[in-house]
Amino acid sequence: MKHLQKPTFYYFLLLLLSFSIQGICQSNVVSYSYDNAGNRISRRVVVYSTNLTHAKKIVDPAPVEEQLGERSIKVFPNPTKGALAVEITGGSDKDPLRIILYNADGKQLLNKQVQQGTTPVNMAGYPAAYYILRVEAGEKVTEFKIIKQ
Repeated sequence: MKHLQKPTFYYFLLLLLSFSIQGICQSNVVSYSYDNAGNRISRRVVVYSTNLTHAKKIVDPAPVEEQLGERSIKVFPNPTKGALAVEITGGSDKDPLRIILYNADGKQLLNKQVQQGTTPVNMAGYPAAYYILRVEAGEKVTEFKIIKQ
């Protein structure tokens, strides 16, 4: 039986070590979903467990956040199965705040004046589809694409 020469043994050991390090470093993967128009509709962080079964655990995506002037607006969860939250923080209280929900055909489903803080939007009665949530702060406007599952 031949013995491995020292340089060959060290190369072999280095190769095994590099595969081990690569496996340790690739524990989290970010997965994106897109609609037919190419718009990103969701982001998921997939965390692989360290046990031998390699079971996956899905972490909820971060809320969608946008700046509207001095205000910060967060909408979550998106996609939703019924309950949607709109969180508005910052800015001055002199501008009236309004949220408006439209269906994909442009029909207005909800028009509500709100205050700063978290406002729940109940979408349980609406069918699974795409919706547009419009947030108005005085003359400033931003829109979010909402997916109801």
